[in-house]
Amino acid sequence: MSKPLDIKTVKIFEPLKKKPEIHGHKEFHTLNAEQVYDILAQRSNDTVTLWFKLQQAWCNNAYFTFKDYDSYLIMIYLVNQVFQKYSDRFQFLSYDEFYTKNELVIDKINLIEISKELNIPKETIRRKVNFLQNQSIIFRKGKSIYFNNQINRVQRPANSKKMMSIFLEKTGQILEKETWFGKSFTKEEIEAFIDKYFTICWQHWFRLQIPFLVRHRTFFGDLETWNVWGAIGISQFTDYSKQVKNRVIEDPRTYADLYLHLLRHTPKNGINASSIAEISHIPRATVIRKLKFLLKQKLVAKNKKLEYMLLPSPKNIKSFEQNYMHNQKHKAGFVTTIFDLMKNSSFKVE
Repeated sequence: MSKPLDIKTVKIFEPLKKKPEIHGHKEFHTLNAEQVYDILAQRSNDTVTLWFKLQQAWCNNAYFTFKDYDSYLIMIYLVNQVFQKYSDRFQFLSYDEFYTKNELVIDKINLIEISKELNIPKETIRRKVNFLQNQSIIFRKGKSIYFNNQINRVQRPANSKKMMSIFLEKTGQILEKETWFGKSFTKEEIEAFIDKYFTICWQHWFRLQIPFLVRHRTFFGDLETWNVWGAIGISQFTDYSKQVKNRVIEDPRTYADLYLHLLRHTPKNGINASSIAEISHIPRATVIRKLKFLLKQKLVAKNKKLEYMLLPSPKNIKSFEQNYMHNQKHKAGFVTTIFDLMKNSSFKVE
């Protein structure tokens, strides 16, 4: 574990003058999330491709853990409370330090607070917390609540960490073309940084991911339905992206362009229920039930081959667009934070 930091991790950047400092012929300053967003938007097809791969892998692994998204969502919410506790004490743990601890203190579980944060009914929260206790993932000791070393089995994100490093490497290569960004990092350098400052980096990931999941759960009613819809969307996007790269159709220049082009795109093939079940790990019977709901809500369409695709003008199209654009802004903020930590903080990998 680290020694206590002299300032909170939300303010760990080295002091900078109001005017950028000059090192040779280059100016170095903290990164601007709006600038990062603008550059990534210009390469929206590339950045969204990488982002979808990371999100789909992470979400499918999340479901595979308990066969239940709500239990996993509550668990990572509690894990993030542990991250916050270390942050508040000006400390951090490396990846290995965090996952080799026998016990991690949560302090207490406030069901009402969790219910409000996750927009899940209190009784559902209570039932899922009991499930986590029955699985020996959390336990009570006196008035405190702990994670035991089972967290190492159910939440250790080895694959996600690698995929995130690939995503950030490719994103950095796009940003490197801008003079204000400077040198990019290899995926090995990024993963080494995440390993060393794990609780800080993963806290920022959960700050992005938990609201991201809550927004989709609120819109679709449950995360299983969202993931089924997402598998259809990613299948359609893959077909669209190939045509962009082959210059069959125009390359989008903004995130808004990409969104509208994708909805209007008619893929050669959709995706069937069996493929969705295989990709998502959700049982086929559940997938079929969710597909019927999505059809009824006019969020997807089905062709004669029993393949599914997005509707050109789905119900609540404005809400879809707002959610999508909101996600892109937060993604840019996450990318900015991680690269700022690597470039401008006192945290370094030897």
